[in-house]
Amino acid sequence: MKLTRSEFRRILPIARRRIGNKIVAWVQRLFADRTLKRNVFGSKHERRALICYLPEAFNGKLPLSHSNFTECYTAAKVFHELGFNVDCASRDNDKIDYSPYEVVYGITSTAYARSFSTTSEPLRIFYSVGAHTFLNFKVTADRCRAFHDEHGSHALSSCHYVPGNGMNYYNAHLSDAVICLGDASVALHFEKEDSRTEHYYPLPAFYFDVRCPSEEKDFEKCRHNLLWFGSSGLIHKGLDIAIDFALRHPEYTLHICGASRGEKEFWRYYAPLADNAPNIVQHGFVDIASDEFGKILDKCALLINPSLSESGAVGVLNVLANGVLYPIYSRETGLALADYGSEVPEVDYALFEKAILEASALPAEELHAKSVALNRHVRNNYTLALYEERLRTHIEKILKNNNRR
Repeated sequence: MKLTRSEFRRILPIARRRIGNKIVAWVQRLFADRTLKRNVFGSKHERRALICYLPEAFNGKLPLSHSNFTECYTAAKVFHELGFNVDCASRDNDKIDYSPYEVVYGITSTAYARSFSTTSEPLRIFYSVGAHTFLNFKVTADRCRAFHDEHGSHALSSCHYVPGNGMNYYNAHLSDAVICLGDASVALHFEKEDSRTEHYYPLPAFYFDVRCPSEEKDFEKCRHNLLWFGSSGLIHKGLDIAIDFALRHPEYTLHICGASRGEKEFWRYYAPLADNAPNIVQHGFVDIASDEFGKILDKCALLINPSLSESGAVGVLNVLANGVLYPIYSRETGLALADYGSEVPEVDYALFEKAILEASALPAEELHAKSVALNRHVRNNYTLALYEERLRTHIEKILKNNNRR
């Protein structure tokens, strides 16, 4: 088939993207720890459980760069304390013999555990670290179309578009139970697609306690300072909305922490604008345990999070627990904070602009009181200890319901 010049120009970026995705997947497999770490706690129990997640979580000190290492370690710790020898395999390991295990837990492989087992059928618990696949694909497609209509680019690399991510749907429906990271609203999207409501267990996320936040902040002085905090998926997480707001309201200062520069389509449009705007401060990736991050938190009054979908939003929790800020966030953030901040019903620029202007116009005393109350709420209700306790309760209930006690 011979392509016209216009057809070739249309297909070329798609081909580059697909080839790029294959290369990324190959590199991830190449550098992933594919070894099976056996009996990570050196216990002598008779029962065995397999965690399909991150073997690197057992290499020493847990990093603060991402919560997934702590999530993996905590799950293994719970199973160990419930009387299991715990092995851990990479989520990319596709050569696992599941037959020795009574339980298989993790973010991948749970749907396959039965088909590879010849002597027994392990209990399969899927740990979902994202929103429901159907929701993700729909909102991502809608935002891609809207961004293209306005800027002439689909910017798929910034929309958390992941080919093959539909496997999460199969894991959720084919596993024996699903633990959904996030508040009840996250699990609700799964329940809408499945009549087995008892199949899903919401698990609120946690924050890293790295500093004691000062409640003595001058909100009159910093009410026009906003913080956007994230890493990849810049359109998915609404950085375009935050930048557009700052460009249209130069009296506000936007502080950006994170924001991967690898998303070329996004920055091809925004770099010439954001890099030359004096009211947009780009800090890059900042260590949350650093003094620099603490100073940024103390400087900002508002946190803006126009995310399309989250499962627990650990980044938001890290900001709100270690700083005293007022959040303006989307309903799909997966956090129950409506009594303390401004929950925006839809990821739409006009709605977020209105919410930001209204929040910053609140009396300084009210803004301060709400932010302090929220900080205390997060620090009391989203601790790692509570995460572990809730996870243990869920696993005990799942074991009991499936006659594995």
